[in-house]
Amino acid sequence: MKGLKITGIIIAILLGAALAVGMTIDGIVESGIEDSGSEILKTEVEVDDIDVSLFGASADMDGFIVYNPEGFSDDVAISLKGIEIEMDVKSLLSDQIVVNRIRVTNPEILFEQKETRVNLRELSSNIEMSSDDKSEKTIIIKEFILEQGKVKISSELEQKRSAEATVDRIVLTDIGESGSDTVEQALREIFRPIIRNAISEAVKSGLMDQLEEGVKDLIDF
Repeated sequence: MKGLKITGIIIAILLGAALAVGMTIDGIVESGIEDSGSEILKTEVEVDDIDVSLFGASADMDGFIVYNPEGFSDDVAISLKGIEIEMDVKSLLSDQIVVNRIRVTNPEILFEQKETRVNLRELSSNIEMSSDDKSEKTIIIKEFILEQGKVKISSELEQKRSAEATVDRIVLTDIGESGSDTVEQALREIFRPIIRNAISEAVKSGLMDQLEEGVKDLIDF
């Protein structure tokens, strides 16, 4: 009986320790992603509750929010919700993070044109100009899938125009396979095609025909 009691105490201590470690890892991952995202996009980035499973090979992120650059509306520029991550959880404690798959479903992206400025084009420019040597860890992402994306278009023309477009599917593979990609570099490789696809779909919606030449130049890659 005494042995069972001691065993129960040990199990409780181990479970408590695992919970504490899990909460610590969640916080570290969340703040790390926010810092790296803000660094490359030059705007506020917010992670909504990430839950890393220490006993499995997965993590769930409720949201990854990218706010508009300065000078635009207070709306969210990019909203990635319900993100499913398959990964080697133990790698979070090493110098190289290994992610097998990231799946994002139903993301929402805002294309906002204000005078001769376009929010997504400015985010794209920020990505290209950003430094990529901030994080100490490297990362490998074997597959990234984005599906059923919606692009909301808000344009200041002679009459304010609102419309929607879609980004059906983006698949990226072997991000960081060289073994030298920092978290910032990996985020750049993910957000570059997301933004370009969103701009492309906004243009296909017929918006290009109504834009002035100065704005057309801004969204021409």
